[in-house]
Order: sequence, then structure tokens, then C-alpha cells
Amino acid sequence: MNRRWMLGLALAAVAGATGCATLARQAFTNPVVEVKDVVVKGLGTDGGSLDVILNVQNPNEYRIDATKISYQVWVDSNSIATGEISKLVTLENRGTSEVVVPVQFTYASVQRALLHVIQRGSVDYKVTGAFTMATPFGNITRPYSGTGRFDSMAALTGRR
Repeated sequence: MNRRWMLGLALAAVAGATGCATLARQAFTNPVVEVKDVVVKGLGTDGGSLDVILNVQNPNEYRIDATKISYQVWVDSNSIATGEISKLVTLENRGTSEVVVPVQFTYASVQRALLHVIQRGSVDYKVTGAFTMATPFGNITRPYSGTGRFDSMAALTGRR
């Protein structure tokens, strides 16, 4: 009788823990990640650097710690940079945080895009990736994507 009681208690504990985890995951709302801007930060002899600026909204009643951000930058349908950064970013409950992702690129990777900018003065870009967050219910990865247009005259004059 003692074994049956212990087995029943163990099964009830496992079922309760599983049920709580399921309810907790259902109570979690994914943060909304969008690309706010892409800013050319610098140009050198071999390449340059961009800052991809993300707006991340946490709709939950508790803070979330983001632990990793992956990215892929496309210019005029050509991938120019892919990477991942491990950076702890705290997303406050019911708030929006701005996250800056630094990206390095080479001129070889953007050769066609540079020609397009020289000929037309602008080029389309797209940034895709994923945002990994540590939550009370485990790690959750949320994809993001955004598009825009880089205008060389606006960049030179400081207009956005």
C-alpha cells in the first residue's frame, strides 16, 4: 500500500509540474521585434559597419532577459553580413526597448549594392534574424524582419 501511495504521489507531482509549465507557456506573450532603422556607422579600406536598430516590445507583466541576437543583412537581394551576438538586454515589463546590433561588412559582399547606389542614389535592404530570450519558462526565440531603403543623399546630409 505504501508503494502505491508513493507512486500515486509521484505521478500527481509530475502531472502538476507539467500542467503548470503548460499554463505558464500559454500565459507568455511573445515580444514584438521590429527593425527601426539601419545606420551606416563607418567606412574603411576593406569594408564598413552598420548599426541595426531594433525596437523590442515586451507585452508581459514581467521582465525578460534577451541573451542572443542573430542577424542576416540583405542589400538589393544579396546577403552582405550574417552573424550572432551574445548580449544581455533586459526588456522591462510592458515596455519597449531599443537594441543596437553592430554589423560588419566587406566591400566584396556589397559590390553590386554599391554600384546600384552610385547609379541610382539608393538601395533597398532587408534585415532578418532571431532574438533569444531567457524567460521563467525556458529560452524562447522570436524571429524579426524589417525592410527599408538606404538613400545616399539623405545619409550625406544627415536627413533620415
